[in-house]
Amino acid sequence: TLFRSQLDSLKTAIRSINGSVKLLETQRSRVDLSNVLDLHAYDRLSSASLQEKVQHMETTHPHLDQSIITVTLEIPGNIIEDQLKLLIENLLWQKNVTDKTGNPMEVIRLKGLLSLKNKVQQIILQGVHELYDLEETLVKWEKDADRTNRLVFIGRSLDKDILKQLFTSLVLDE
Repeated sequence: TLFRSQLDSLKTAIRSINGSVKLLETQRSRVDLSNVLDLHAYDRLSSASLQEKVQHMETTHPHLDQSIITVTLEIPGNIIEDQLKLLIENLLWQKNVTDKTGNPMEVIRLKGLLSLKNKVQQIILQGVHELYDLEETLVKWEKDADRTNRLVFIGRSLDKDILKQLFTSLVLDE
């Protein structure tokens, strides 16, 4: 039996690991099986579901390892793909993007929904340590919609202001 304060503490710890997780409170481990079976958890993410998940994540929250933080960014506009790849490679491979104190930013996980110049489809960005991938989705940007890039970084020594400045510099001025 958990007291309310213990339950709240446990929920906070779980959300620090995965901010978008669906938590189910149970009595004696009883749960509606439709909440845990046939979820299609490994189906290809639709950009709409990713956009919704990223939109509701908190910015910079602690993890069990207190040195790991989460940073989320929203940057309007169209990003230039070649410059994006160069920045990601500097961040993940070269590790020459540093915080204000000179420590290299260590990205453990990178996710994003992007709008790239000359692409009508929404682009999903996935990154783990030194690996990353950009993938076109089947979802097209609405013709007159405001295009907003949403990024989530999980790692150490992440500086939100510097990351925002660097990714904003990739946006094409139209």
